[in-house]
Amino acid sequence: MNIKLLTSISVLLLSGIVTSVQASDFSYSYIEGSVESVDSDDPDADIYRISGSYNISPNFNIIADLATGDIDNPSGANDIDLDEGSLGIAYHTPIAQSSDFTANLKAINRDSDLVEDDTGYGVGVGLRHMLSDRIEVDANVDFVDVQEVEDTALKVGARYYFNSAISAGLAYSTSSEDIDVVSGNIRWDY
Repeated sequence: MNIKLLTSISVLLLSGIVTSVQASDFSYSYIEGSVESVDSDDPDADIYRISGSYNISPNFNIIADLATGDIDNPSGANDIDLDEGSLGIAYHTPIAQSSDFTANLKAINRDSDLVEDDTGYGVGVGLRHMLSDRIEVDANVDFVDVQEVEDTALKVGARYYFNSAISAGLAYSTSSEDIDVVSGNIRWDY
């Protein structure tokens, strides 16, 4: 997806051209732990991530995450370390009953033994929808530019709510750089 298109959509939403349908029941204040299995043409990786979101107004939330992991070394030597962190702001608004549109912009810092420490950015848009009072599905398109690599990813996921505070999710994403990620997570909404 073109970065100009994503930026245009975000600007339209932030300027108030798109209006809310009604208040949604989605939580945008949570802490989440996840495990990701990364499969790519380059070495594969296992990533452990902790993410958080804090709702600061009816339509905006602060987002952050920290990740660490090991990338398989093609030479068979020790695995390659990877560390990543991000901080940003996100926008959310209802677009239909039980559905929210989301958009985000974040700064990303990535450090690995393969490439020098670098800071870039990410921008994304997505949809969240409640299929029932316990099952949520979502889809996102994210563009990332960090460590001299531009990548666009499509991610789909599902989440099961055990109660109003605890849920578990599964997700799959694929990207323009032929990177496939399968992840599982546990979330605490507060």
